[in-house]
Amino acid sequence: MKHTLIAGLACSLVGSAAAQVHLLDENAVIDTITFASCARQDKEQPVFDRIAAEGSDVFLFIGDNVYCDLHGIVPETRADMQRAWDALAAKPRWQRFSRAQPVLATWDDHDFGLNDAGAEWLDTEAGSHAKELFLDFFGEPQDSPRRERAGIYDAIIVGPEGKRVQIILLDTRSFRTPLTENPAGRPEGLGPYLPITDGTGTLLGEAQWAWLEEQLGRPAEIRVLATSIQVVADEHRWETWGNMPHERDRLYALIDETDASGLIVVSGDRHLMEISRDTTRGAPYPIYDFTSSGLNWENDPHVVNEPNANRLGEALRQVNYGLVTIEWDDEDPSRTRINLVGRGPEGETIMAHTLTINEISKAR
Repeated sequence: MKHTLIAGLACSLVGSAAAQVHLLDENAVIDTITFASCARQDKEQPVFDRIAAEGSDVFLFIGDNVYCDLHGIVPETRADMQRAWDALAAKPRWQRFSRAQPVLATWDDHDFGLNDAGAEWLDTEAGSHAKELFLDFFGEPQDSPRRERAGIYDAIIVGPEGKRVQIILLDTRSFRTPLTENPAGRPEGLGPYLPITDGTGTLLGEAQWAWLEEQLGRPAEIRVLATSIQVVADEHRWETWGNMPHERDRLYALIDETDASGLIVVSGDRHLMEISRDTTRGAPYPIYDFTSSGLNWENDPHVVNEPNANRLGEALRQVNYGLVTIEWDDEDPSRTRINLVGRGPEGETIMAHTLTINEISKAR
């Protein structure tokens, strides 16, 4: 069955407006992808106009798309959660933006409903409505597999053979088991978590892992794996795949076992922008993790002074969004170039790195 991901301006569940949707053409050649995360619905969002000006083929909204627990107020009811989505739906810039291009989305903790929450949140009154509200906002069809299974993970392959781009949207919330808190608090100003070293716990859950194995086994030239939290960076001790290193090991092993070449990671959550590259933890090729977070958080621009041995260049804290452009090489596909470009609030370039498909392909 043909699988079409759609996006749109949400209709309020208490209103009467129909959702506006814009389809992603699965036969189109993708050469420009934009992405971002962490957008406060109580503030203006002028950066959406800048992202729209990029003329991208698809925008990936990869978590904290709204803050249901804004100002630390824990939502208790469906209505509490709904108000956050209604606030974003009412934004004229978002309305224009979401009508103009496809938007594919996954969530992080705050649009899931609660800071750093995992599967336990779904057992609360507010959390039990999180999935329905999310999928309704983004115009997911009522007969979509996303509505039938637990979690909101999804994937699509776009483009003709030789120029296929696979977009994978992971769900790092619905199945995540508890993290290990540091009994010492936050020594050295780092985050509050410690790695789980006994191999227990999961980020994705077995059903999603089985699904991901199937997806990575599908043919594609380039794969964009969207995960709300960072895969590579972990020394900061906030939320990261590094809190469950056995899960990151499993991800890298699965990439290897499925021969899933051409994969890059896009991530959010951290209210900063950085590019990380992992060459030391057993992946079949370098894993690039491009983090864009802080779509309208009004921070004074500055260099972030936190450890990340895998960082390329600097980490910057300011309003930002990410741009992934593909320069397809018809004569030698292995030389196809992938440009990772970070933009600031005025659309200015604040960081960039270029790689080729050959660099992120498994050695034969």
